[in-house]
Amino acid sequence: MIHNTLKPYTHIRYAAFLIVVITVFHFLVTAQFHGVHWIHILLAGAYLIPVLVGAVAYGRAGGLLAALIVGGLYLAHLLWSWRNSPMANPDQFAWLAIYPIVGLVTGSLVQESRARHREHEAFVEQSRHTELINGITGLLTAVEVRDTETVAHSHRVAELAKKIGKELGFDEQTISNLFLASLVHDIGKMGIPDAILFHHGRLDDKQMSAMREHVELAVTMLLEIPQTEDIARLVAQHHESPDGSGYPHGLKADQIDPAAAVLRVADVYAALTEDRVYHGAMTSQEALEAMGKLDGVQLDTAAFAVLKRIIHT
Repeated sequence: MIHNTLKPYTHIRYAAFLIVVITVFHFLVTAQFHGVHWIHILLAGAYLIPVLVGAVAYGRAGGLLAALIVGGLYLAHLLWSWRNSPMANPDQFAWLAIYPIVGLVTGSLVQESRARHREHEAFVEQSRHTELINGITGLLTAVEVRDTETVAHSHRVAELAKKIGKELGFDEQTISNLFLASLVHDIGKMGIPDAILFHHGRLDDKQMSAMREHVELAVTMLLEIPQTEDIARLVAQHHESPDGSGYPHGLKADQIDPAAAVLRVADVYAALTEDRVYHGAMTSQEALEAMGKLDGVQLDTAAFAVLKRIIHT
């Protein structure tokens, strides 16, 4: 398989250098002596090197362009150095046809090889993505068996987080990771005892400490699935706060992934507007007013501003 490991300008400089050197030698070596005729033959063949370089770098177009350049220079050499010389043979002009043929064939092989390489990479990436989705789906199914409300909440968070991420200009991959992280951000609650997970009223300090373990439990579960490192990082940070009062690591604003900050804002809003065993659902306006008191302290300002625009539209 052929890989283009050099930068484009490196290929151009290398090919140009070879063309200049070969051309200079062509014109320097005299055409009047039979003893050096082999050098001219060697130099004619050496012109194939920049043609190959061009083909490897840019496929058929690169090979044909290089062939055109060296063909023009070789023709100039023939017309100048071998004029009125009995040593000039018709077979020397055959190189003018060989250069483009080599450039075209090599360039075509290179393009075909790269196309196959891209197809293989796309297949591998699709297989990895399928494995990732299947793993996440399995986790969500396991959570739903025990707690359907958590899964419904996670779907709401995921849709809202995706909207916020798009408004903030996140790239496609980041939005995909954010969406998947939102779906599984609470899967660690499978490891929390029922007495705590379904507790009515406020949790005491010991119970709250146990509940907070759901973040690290979720991360551990996710990392068992290949290709989930980026998703796990967002899940690990979705309870962190800009002022450093969050958990599990007490990260501050500049240490928190922007996508994780979005996940936190979406999670808080969804939780406040849902009926829970320990509180009734707030209206959208009530939730935004309550969150406004946490703006810049426990919630990211940019993400919260976008949330307000989305809710008000």
